[in-house]
Amino acid sequence: MPHSQAPDLLHEHACLIDALSMSLQMRDAYTRYHCDRVGVLAQRLAAHCDQQDETCALIGLAARFHDIGKIGIPDDVLLSPRQHTLEERDIMREHPVRGEHIFLATGRSDATAVARVIRAHHEAFDGSGYPDGLHGESIPLGARIVAIADAYDAMTSARPYRGAMEHDAVLRILEEQSGGLIDPYVLTRFHGMLKREPALA
Repeated sequence: MPHSQAPDLLHEHACLIDALSMSLQMRDAYTRYHCDRVGVLAQRLAAHCDQQDETCALIGLAARFHDIGKIGIPDDVLLSPRQHTLEERDIMREHPVRGEHIFLATGRSDATAVARVIRAHHEAFDGSGYPDGLHGESIPLGARIVAIADAYDAMTSARPYRGAMEHDAVLRILEEQSGGLIDPYVLTRFHGMLKREPALA
């Protein structure tokens, strides 16, 4: 009998990514579409930070799934129509580590690198972030890129407890966080990207 063909690993990986996206959409549609937008922004920002195409794609993938760990957050916290209590905030802060574990479980060849960015996307340049309190360039560049793309899209999107913020107001807030939550170098590149590619704003 003829041997069956080996599985198409690229197709399997694409289907796996689609399944993760659908899982996130079924859990919380806002989070899924937010993540899709952040993925586009982060991949373009990585290119403006002079990263190679392969690295840009990896960062874009990590950005697309930076919030995948929210699948494991209880409904009354994740879907709350109000700002979180301190206890709820602590629960929400578990999502980067949950996301790391979920993406590692995909078994992809790039899973470790992508999961590392997912885990670190809420680290802060001044060391005040979570879950590991990383500081400055000890934070993966991909995570520093995702942090800006994530913050920009979150603030310019409408949420149940507030409306979308104006573009210029968001840029002022990001500038105020430069050197704090935000990497100044990546922020400079972000400004340059928006000037060269205004359609991304």
